[in-house]
Amino acid sequence: MILNETIIAQVTSPGKSAVGILRISGSQAKMVAFEILGKIPLARFATYSKFLDHDATVLDQGISLWFPGPFSFTGEDVLELQGHGSPLIMDLLIKRILSIHKEVRMAKPGEFSERAFLNGKMDLIQAEAIDDLINAETELSMRASLNSLQGDFSTHIGKLIEVLIDFRTNIELSIDFSEDVEIDFQNLIYKKFIELHDKFIEIKKTTSQGSLLKEGKKIVIVGPPNAGKSSLLNMLSCCERAIVTDIPGTTRDLLYENIIINGISCQLVDTAGLRNTDDKIERIGIIRAWEVIRKSDHVLFVIDKTMIKSEQKKICDEFVKNVSDNNIKITFVLNKNDLVKDKYSIKKIGKFSFINISARTGQGVDILLKHIVNISINSNKEGVFIARRRHINQIDLAYNEFLEAEKNWKLFKNVELLADSLNIMHRFLGEITGRFTSNDLLKRIFSSFCIGK
Repeated sequence: MILNETIIAQVTSPGKSAVGILRISGSQAKMVAFEILGKIPLARFATYSKFLDHDATVLDQGISLWFPGPFSFTGEDVLELQGHGSPLIMDLLIKRILSIHKEVRMAKPGEFSERAFLNGKMDLIQAEAIDDLINAETELSMRASLNSLQGDFSTHIGKLIEVLIDFRTNIELSIDFSEDVEIDFQNLIYKKFIELHDKFIEIKKTTSQGSLLKEGKKIVIVGPPNAGKSSLLNMLSCCERAIVTDIPGTTRDLLYENIIINGISCQLVDTAGLRNTDDKIERIGIIRAWEVIRKSDHVLFVIDKTMIKSEQKKICDEFVKNVSDNNIKITFVLNKNDLVKDKYSIKKIGKFSFINISARTGQGVDILLKHIVNISINSNKEGVFIARRRHINQIDLAYNEFLEAEKNWKLFKNVELLADSLNIMHRFLGEITGRFTSNDLLKRIFSSFCIGK
């Protein structure tokens, strides 16, 4: 697909800099090269050039790069001009190029990447990975974005679709040539259901890790009053973010602090102490605490370890009972360990971890940090790719349709109904890579890109 209009944008950030780069893509890029450079540069070689105004006066001088289509980023003819990073020079060059032909215009946000997608140079996952790579804030998210850009995520989706297509092929054969084709359908469908289930579980696990790297992890610090929640927030964030006193109910609203733990972006949330109270303002803070707990990825429930053990157990059991969502990870942090002089360690009891720390001295906090990382993402970080909420939603839709198809097959053994479900699953997964998509979706995705990409 080749678009008629030629687009131009500054690739480098606006403002003064040593180098400023302009990118021109489209059918008129060759004419722009003739007008600005007086010739077409040698393809894929850096050429020292003078950038000319309409009267042949020199506007700037620098490096020109020519990438004839389809062997370019966008699949179209592409010209790049690398000059001095003066905003005035960039502005004069852009005005000069826009005056060359009526079909040359300024690029919209993400339009170069969109053209690369539309011209088959990359799929939608790889296009989105460019934006994720630019906005990566940690080394892990940067590497995961590169994995997606290089096609790792697309390969995983492709393998799942291959199993689905093979399944659909056999089902369609049974419908169209039921009298001529002999297939043990019960055995075939049983095997394909197992294969699809395993593929879905594998990719759901990996995408959840990729989503964590992109969006970060919300860690909520909760517990009774005066357990040391605010002291823990200050210790983890390495700043005096929260006011700490020995007065119960000091923290009444939610306090947020962003930190990075071993390459994982985390948002810490300090909350009001959980208790029954007649204080109207404090009650509002406790309601807000429960609201943020239900939206969290991980809860650090802080307990005063100087309390008697039976009371500690009662408080822990009551909290677990009140948290209805079993998917929320809960770690019990036994604070003020310096006062009881117990060993700084981590103990597993059932599905919960109990960690001895002192938020005052910082002892045991390293064990807590390691624990947070360990339950956040597995050790195989090299194979993780960035997953957006859009990707996870489409995978969930396809997986839910799969579960429905499996249930309906057991009940009705209806081949046509199964074929319809497989077709719906195929469409859901195809929307991830852009195989099946809409113009509205493309506009929503590429509008978030920076101009020049």
